[in-house]
Amino acid sequence: MKPEVWAIELPRRRLLRKRSNKRVVVQRKPLFVAMADAVTALGQALWGFGRRALRPVAVVSFVVGVVVGGRWALIHVLNSPRFAVSQVLVGPTHSVNPQEIILLTGVTTGQKLLSIDPDEVAARVATHPWVLSVRVERKLPASLQVDVVERKAAAVAMLGGMYLLDEQGHPFKRALTSEAVGLVIVTGLEREQYAANPSAARAAYQQALALLSLYQRETNRPALSEIRIEPRYGYSLYFLDSGAQVRLGRDSHSEKLARLDQILDALKHAGLDGPSVLRIVHLDTSVDGRVAVRLALGDS
Repeated sequence: MKPEVWAIELPRRRLLRKRSNKRVVVQRKPLFVAMADAVTALGQALWGFGRRALRPVAVVSFVVGVVVGGRWALIHVLNSPRFAVSQVLVGPTHSVNPQEIILLTGVTTGQKLLSIDPDEVAARVATHPWVLSVRVERKLPASLQVDVVERKAAAVAMLGGMYLLDEQGHPFKRALTSEAVGLVIVTGLEREQYAANPSAARAAYQQALALLSLYQRETNRPALSEIRIEPRYGYSLYFLDSGAQVRLGRDSHSEKLARLDQILDALKHAGLDGPSVLRIVHLDTSVDGRVAVRLALGDS
């Protein structure tokens, strides 16, 4: 039996086609080079991991350093003689002695300025009866500035004793004789009434002060010594020189004061000194527009 023969037709060479002769070259690294590369890659990976892991530690270390350094700097500044109080400055005052304000601050020379709480100092100064409001400010390097707004005494209230009334109708301190000179006295309320209902009492005082301000707008009117709050008649005025009483009632005070001016002018034209001859003027009641007037020389 003859062996089987396979015929293979080889491709013909074409003259116009270039024969491709591409080669793939596989180059193998030496073992020590590969190990070196592996160690390098491992080192880079560890470095990246370490950098990421150590970054928070570095930040924390930085913050701690800033805090510790800042605390040290603050302690140094607080303890520095340069920032010790050398003087307490008090703004201009009228009724309060500046030395009283300085004593109320509780601040002494040599005290650490930056350790002083201005709000606490202001609270102590505000306890003074004449002080309406206060502002305290540190003035570097070594001064403390205290500025106060004082109450203004508008009148004197009789409440079992003389008390100064501020412009809001608040009795804020017992009045010395020297402090009461020249002020109108507001009477009619008892100390027990004020204690039982202070808001109503202050409202009555405020109305009395408003009446006083309205009266004093005309400078040619007789000076007053007293405004009396009367449950029956409302408000009454008393002249300083003659003691004459003018009953105004509870309302329409502006119109009633204009009537008072007319009465005083009429007496003047009659050749009489109005404030001296008047005893009582009933402006709280009128009949057909007529006003009852009682004169010191007799009734009319």
